[in-house]
Amino acid sequence: MRIWLAYKAHAEGAADPFTSLLPVGLISIQGVLRDAGYDARLVNLSRLAHEEIVSLLKADQPAIVGLSQFTHNRHETIACARLVKKLVPGCFVVLGGPHATHRCREILDSAPEVDAIVVGEGESAMLDLVRCVAGGFEGMERLAGIAFRQGDAVLTTPERPALVDLDSLILNPAYLDDAVGVDPRRQLEFIVTSRGCPGRCRFCSSPHFWGKRLRFRSPDAIIAEIRTLRDRYGLIYFSIRDDTFTADRYRVREFCRMLLEERLFILWNCQSRVNSVDPEMLGWMKRAGCECIQFGIESGSPRMLSALGKQITPEQVRGAALAVRQVGMNLSVYLIAGIPGEEETDLQETIGLISEIRPHDGQVSPLVYYPGTALFADAVNKGLVAADLFERELGDACLVRHDRFPDRSARQQLAALSRSGELNGYVRSDFARQKETLGYCHATNLLAGEYFDRTGKQGLAEREYREIVSLEPDNPWGWLALGEFYGQAGRLAQARQAFVQLCRTVPNHAPGYSALGEIFRLEGNEREAIRQYRLALELDPFDAAAQTALARG
Repeated sequence: MRIWLAYKAHAEGAADPFTSLLPVGLISIQGVLRDAGYDARLVNLSRLAHEEIVSLLKADQPAIVGLSQFTHNRHETIACARLVKKLVPGCFVVLGGPHATHRCREILDSAPEVDAIVVGEGESAMLDLVRCVAGGFEGMERLAGIAFRQGDAVLTTPERPALVDLDSLILNPAYLDDAVGVDPRRQLEFIVTSRGCPGRCRFCSSPHFWGKRLRFRSPDAIIAEIRTLRDRYGLIYFSIRDDTFTADRYRVREFCRMLLEERLFILWNCQSRVNSVDPEMLGWMKRAGCECIQFGIESGSPRMLSALGKQITPEQVRGAALAVRQVGMNLSVYLIAGIPGEEETDLQETIGLISEIRPHDGQVSPLVYYPGTALFADAVNKGLVAADLFERELGDACLVRHDRFPDRSARQQLAALSRSGELNGYVRSDFARQKETLGYCHATNLLAGEYFDRTGKQGLAEREYREIVSLEPDNPWGWLALGEFYGQAGRLAQARQAFVQLCRTVPNHAPGYSALGEIFRLEGNEREAIRQYRLALELDPFDAAAQTALARG
């Protein structure tokens, strides 16, 4: 019985490097189903043409299709369900994800092509549902955590207890071997190590979806997964997408300690809250390779922060930003435009805060409604929006405000972020202070080397990179930086030696072989260049550099 676990981004999201990826939850659900003996296949439809999707459905004839639904892709998901039912009429179509969870009754009332919805956390519920379908639908009403039609009525079963042991969700990369539309290296760079968030923001549905209790994967499990991905795919950069990675201070420190002790030598970034970090923790993170941290500060106005339920203050934002800059991570922030009641004074407070905290970059998003949030529930109760807003609204996003101020607010905030990025990059004195505070760590050397190279101080840049390989000859980042540095300087023999060392250090790092191929090409050794490009494509069929080089001939 073939099972699809599928996702299709909305049109704008399909072009986005993050939104076009599979939701991480689908990967863990596939793992649970595969471990139980079911033929579950990951299918990312986001960048497939309609004709390709039709051909794939006709060829595969899945018995069950599970579709991951968010608010931004809600219409695409229903359209996919409709197409599945048209081409494979007997297929059982299941929806899951935050939007489907919080709109399960409305979806089942209005979308006959959807047979059932997994409500909330999906692993055990989907396994039980698959078993039920395979067994002839016997006892579906006794399964916890699902919604489905029973006659003309929609039945929602009791809530399913949250999974306690997240370490039981062990990633098996081999399960992605038959995935469709998935680049494993790009997909698996993004990892999740916890569920839940200590915040209770009024615009976010995370607390309602995951429950009030935070749950964590252990440092041992995270390290094991990173090591697996490094060894199998040559991944040396990771993005930790927890709502608040630093919620458990002890866990963060233990994770960092293990990264250092086991000499995995990765770079990584994470998301956090400004009231969930401290200088000592940030120091451990930087030493362990964390080069960027992202905070949701949303606004510089205390009044707006209160309206959003952020439970933070501008003073906490200033303190966290100062601590981040002292250890030398890149500081990135999320901001919101178009908060109800936001006026010019609030906007100027935000711009002033940006100037004070000096972020390196950031994003500005309009405030939108999501189901399962206090913001949407209150708006419905006050008669500001219709209860069927998400079914009625044809656009991807349901904006909270429709006047001109949010656009002006967003433009000014983006301009302030751009100015901050241009003016507040780290300079030589910053790197000296960071080294004095933290001692040696490869993230500092890499950032310093990039700065020196960019500002025409190539000798100092080379010194930074050479210090890495001198102190840590098994650190791939030092060899990668040296290879790129020497290649740009035309020092081809040294670049070749550096890239050879990179490939020896991380044998499955496809970009290293592509870079080596380019050096051989520049040296005039076309045969060896082609061999290296082919090695890169054997490791990673999606390697764009190798594809381009071989197509060029």
